[in-house]
Amino acid sequence: MASREVFEKIYRGYGKLLAWLAVLAGFAFFGMMLLIDVNAIMRKFLNRPVTGTLEITEALMPAAVLLSLAFTQYTRTHIRVTLAIKHFSPGVQRALFVIAVLLGCAFMIWFTWASWGYAMRSFQANEHAWGTIRFPIYPSKMVVPVGTALLAIQFLLDAIRTGIFGIEDAEEDAEIGSEAAVDRGV
Repeated sequence: MASREVFEKIYRGYGKLLAWLAVLAGFAFFGMMLLIDVNAIMRKFLNRPVTGTLEITEALMPAAVLLSLAFTQYTRTHIRVTLAIKHFSPGVQRALFVIAVLLGCAFMIWFTWASWGYAMRSFQANEHAWGTIRFPIYPSKMVVPVGTALLAIQFLLDAIRTGIFGIEDAEEDAEIGSEAAVDRGV
């Protein structure tokens, strides 16, 4: 039982990290929305759009999307289609879930590896975007492997939690989701 308690502490601690990163992703979304609104207002009323709106928005997009993916998995708020599996026994459902998250983990590990190489080539080349403003794009490219690595870890933790410790109760998952919401101040 001690190992289960230790694992749950690790699991919930990782969830808190993911909650903070999801807040950071929310700030990136908010920044994009604010910039686009200011740009639209400036263009409409002063005929002076904000320089670099497109480029800045493009740079923030990976953080806004990818830093929140693992938290969405942690809180089990991804869309789940259960049309077929709801007819199976709980044991089969649990096994299929573990297989699915292990496959997801494997895919995210591959994606992390591939995108890390891509980001490092961009960094080594000091790649910049040219538009209305010039800015480095490798920081945005480096967010991609970070986000996918976080999701791979979450998939692995979900597989261990369900496959080894047998924790897959919807009430416990709902409890984690509400705790994460409290941690975020929602």
